[in-house]
Amino acid sequence: MSNLQRLLDAAESRCTGSLLFDFGGYHLRFYSNSTALITALRSYYRYFLATVDSAEDAVVVGLQMPVPEIDGDWQTIVPAAGKPHPKEALLTLATGTLVRKLNSDLHTFISADIGTERRVCFGDLQANLNQLINIINNVHLDALLSTSGQLLHAAGVCKGQFGLALAGKSGQGKSTLALRLLQRGMNLVSNDRLVVQRQAEQQVMHGIAKYPRINPGTIVHQPELRGMLAPADMARYEAMSFADLWLLEDKYDALIEPAFGVEFVLHSSLQMFIALDWDHTSTESCRLEPCLPQDCPQLVETVMKAPDIGLPRAHARIPAAVLATYTDVLSQCPCFVLSGGVDFDRAADLVLDYVSSISKT
Repeated sequence: MSNLQRLLDAAESRCTGSLLFDFGGYHLRFYSNSTALITALRSYYRYFLATVDSAEDAVVVGLQMPVPEIDGDWQTIVPAAGKPHPKEALLTLATGTLVRKLNSDLHTFISADIGTERRVCFGDLQANLNQLINIINNVHLDALLSTSGQLLHAAGVCKGQFGLALAGKSGQGKSTLALRLLQRGMNLVSNDRLVVQRQAEQQVMHGIAKYPRINPGTIVHQPELRGMLAPADMARYEAMSFADLWLLEDKYDALIEPAFGVEFVLHSSLQMFIALDWDHTSTESCRLEPCLPQDCPQLVETVMKAPDIGLPRAHARIPAAVLATYTDVLSQCPCFVLSGGVDFDRAADLVLDYVSSISKT
């Protein structure tokens, strides 16, 4: 590790730029030796750049550099249930932990020092910007989960302080439904990860600054997003059937502030939970029906997400996702199932009708 540390220290000494992000009062400083990375992250996080200088709660250093040979007892991380291939390997060192992404060869050193959270990531970061964004957001997420709360695999939106969470299996359309609700004036709390905590007799949810990664079908059917595609791509996607669009895996980052004129607020109360259990091949009408979490464990399981090695403090506190814990968390607010055929506009109307009825009581 000493040779690697000297190499990293030398690369870090050549860092020429930095950015300070403000994630709802949590300040993270990013340093890099790459002007291209600074430019790309300034664009991505343009609505989260700190407007005044503040002491940082965490530091991430991003080094664009070749990865040297790193010998040691690397441990391949067993993938979660349902995931076919391992994605990460781990090397435990006296001064911290080194995590390697197997598909991209990105490395992240997580320091074991007590104090300001600090991570150093290195490799071809410019070619793997989305993974770098995940590393940055994981630092914030780990801080949120370090002392209390539960991690949910869910999107969150809010209207005023009325917040609701949307969950479902991968590909069920929770991001698309969240965007339909933004189209109708709601704000975004989080696209895919929520931390739910009990505060002052109510449940609150915190999000991270990761924009929805949407497929072409979502863009084609939402006017606010159509400018994201080149005309030739738009024409190609428009010629495809709904079923074929549904199966596409192409992804685009949707910056919601300019598209919808709404805010990415990162915090709200949690007063409604919706599990998506609909079927895009069904001809039945879309329905929103109340449910009890204890009666539908298979839907509760869709929201369960154990903190992984990228969240070391949270993983130490919550080593595994437990069904009973999630059932208890979701039992603290009204829960609903969205079933029948897939109809995003009708689903958004049903949700907003419920929100309106609550606000009148």
